[in-house]
Amino acid sequence: MSEENTKPQEGTESEEAVEDNFMNSINMAFNLGVAAHQASGQSKSVAEIATELGNQIYQNFAQAYGGEINESFLKANTEYFLQIALMGYIIPGVCAFDNDFKERFFALVYARAKQNQERQSGGEPQGGSRIIT
Repeated sequence: MSEENTKPQEGTESEEAVEDNFMNSINMAFNLGVAAHQASGQSKSVAEIATELGNQIYQNFAQAYGGEINESFLKANTEYFLQIALMGYIIPGVCAFDNDFKERFFALVYARAKQNQERQSGGEPQGGSRIIT
């Protein structure tokens, strides 16, 4: 088998690369919440943090994808990753750190996202709620 046949076609990502990118996005969102927890000492309410993190996530997406995707898609992805970030903010305040729990949590988040994407395959779903990976 030649090397040419083993490489993904230019412009396409392997399933493994997509999974890695998505898992990195989950990790970054969660860690954004953990960082907010550490910075505030959890002195801010969840509503205050939700606003701050939501604005930060939205701005990051708008800067990265601004004119490439529609507004409803941008907002849906902001909401999705905000939920993950809020878990990163809340969990350290209610339970002790456990690496097995963290790994299982990330695996469950990925499994749910994959289920949703499989149900919505065939283009952008109504309301533009497909997840940016």
